[in-house]
Amino acid sequence: MTGFWLIVFTLAPVALIVAAFPWLANRVRTRGIGSGLLGPIQDMWDPTVHREQLDNQTQLERKAPAPSPDDPPWTDRLTP
Repeated sequence: MTGFWLIVFTLAPVALIVAAFPWLANRVRTRGIGSGLLGPIQDMWDPTVHREQLDNQTQLERKAPAPSPDDPPWTDRLTP
């Protein structure tokens, strides 16, 4: 009987941890609380997501181009 409890107490935590990953992933996605917690696991599972996140972050940080000094100041107010 001792061997049975040893197996139960060994496998139960592993099963709980594995079962918690989908719940945790859903919570992270819906709340947007970041890639800090599941980031390394996601990078190993699907490395293309990391590249897409970098592209999205780069596009969000990109600023609008400054107007050229040769452009007249009134061109942005003209309507076609």
